[in-house]
Amino acid sequence: MGSQRTVNIKDQIIQNARKLIGTPFRHTGRSSLGIDCGGLIYLAFGRVGFSIPVNDGSYYSVAWWKHNNAEPRLYNFLKKAGFVFLSDNELVDKCDIVCFKLFGENYPAHHCGIMINQTHFIHAKCGWGSKDRKVGFDPLYPSYYKRLDSIMRYKEF
Repeated sequence: MGSQRTVNIKDQIIQNARKLIGTPFRHTGRSSLGIDCGGLIYLAFGRVGFSIPVNDGSYYSVAWWKHNNAEPRLYNFLKKAGFVFLSDNELVDKCDIVCFKLFGENYPAHHCGIMINQTHFIHAKCGWGSKDRKVGFDPLYPSYYKRLDSIMRYKEF
């Protein structure tokens, strides 16, 4: 689980994410006025001193996730911030980043959220299976687990 300092930092990150509950979804949003999944990570981790890039440096167009480079863009954004992929034998923990292929296997991974415990995560709901396009909680199982592509953890955790 890590040191007490790590546990405290994780609790602060989760607290920061929870403060954004109800914030409306906004493509490329990075404030409490509107936020997307990358913005949630940017604010939740950034407010405790993590250096999280605003994005991968590329222009985001509408439906950017349909493009072939969407998956590398998501993972490069997270890798640049210091996240690494979990191996198959590691258990998910709070503050891990879960990455999804919401539109099926034929589309790249393009959506992410922050685990708040081993069963639930918080994310900026962007429309798939959601009438409420805003930051909120969801269980990982069963529906999101079917679309789970990978799990990443900050390298210092």
